[in-house]
Amino acid sequence: MTSYDFAGQSAPVNRTPRSRLATLPSLRHWILAPVVLSVIVLVGGFVAKTSTITGAELAIDQSMSTEHVGWLNTLALAVEKILGPSGAVVILVVLIAILWFVRRTPIDALAVASITGFGWVFSLLFKYAVHRQRPDSSLLANPISPDMDPNSFPSGHVCFAVSLTIALYFLFRDKRWGQWVLIVGMVFSGLVAISRVYVGVHYPIDVIASFPASIAGILLWCGLWNRFAPPVLARVPLVTRLEYR
Repeated sequence: MTSYDFAGQSAPVNRTPRSRLATLPSLRHWILAPVVLSVIVLVGGFVAKTSTITGAELAIDQSMSTEHVGWLNTLALAVEKILGPSGAVVILVVLIAILWFVRRTPIDALAVASITGFGWVFSLLFKYAVHRQRPDSSLLANPISPDMDPNSFPSGHVCFAVSLTIALYFLFRDKRWGQWVLIVGMVFSGLVAISRVYVGVHYPIDVIASFPASIAGILLWCGLWNRFAPPVLARVPLVTRLEYR
């Protein structure tokens, strides 16, 4: 007797896949929805570049720059380092290692890493399309962050935090405490957003737009994954050897 695996390939009976994310949650209109959301983010970015809005936002950055506290500075810079490009790659590698080699769920490993990575990297489309300059550090009372990519909209750090939150929520959504992963992760993402304004490297609209920017990328990726990933992964022996117990 024959049963079928996640891609419709034959597999021994009485064996079930270990991974939970062989199929990702996806919208019916998985192309249209992220396109519409992306257009909204882009329009918001171009509007945010106007001098009137930038001036109002700069006042918020300047106000926060006068309220710096030593331990908050250290914490904000630690978040900047951990969720920066190098730190984000380390986090993804660790997640892959845990899910693939410890939990022995390679599809979950690839799904979580790709959801997080795509939602994060997708922000680059908005960064280079809008090309909004970061707040001028010479206008801040106490600039504490080192120089970085001049593109301010949206925040890559926030996009990574949001994308990681959604990826982990997908992984644990069937657990009784799964919703708390989403709640805690989004609260953490909000705190990351505040920290980016606090250190003076982003305007408020930059960090707010990071939420829909990363979500748009994830919506698109989930549709692409469901359409193309299962049949491809089903042909990779390194994956299939671990997928059934």
